[in-house]
Amino acid sequence: MSQSVGLIIVVQGLAELVRATAEAGLRYEPQKQFRTTDGKSHTVDVVVTDEVGTQVGVKVDQKTGVATFIGHDEKDKRATAVAHRISQRYAYSKAVDELKRKGYQIAKEEKQKDGSIRLVAQRWR
Repeated sequence: MSQSVGLIIVVQGLAELVRATAEAGLRYEPQKQFRTTDGKSHTVDVVVTDEVGTQVGVKVDQKTGVATFIGHDEKDKRATAVAHRISQRYAYSKAVDELKRKGYQIAKEEKQKDGSIRLVAQRWR
């Protein structure tokens, strides 16, 4: 039997988000301020940089755990792509960790044309 799962991401600790950032092949640096290309300054927890120098600021609300990516909008496709890479890697890590915790093994992993990842997990009873 096959099942699909939809995910809403709420960050449980900045350390796990930083780990996912590193797993995605991105550099991160703890910073308190991030200046966007329009010159505005924003309070952040981390600034993430990709291979070509695109930067995104990340602010995590301590009460709710919601991560906000600063510096990406519809005009800046590269920064939006960086934010999506971080989100996808975080969701992937959390899903795989939870499946393993519940006794599942990852039987198959497929990267889709749209960049998403399809996991097939199995557990023998």
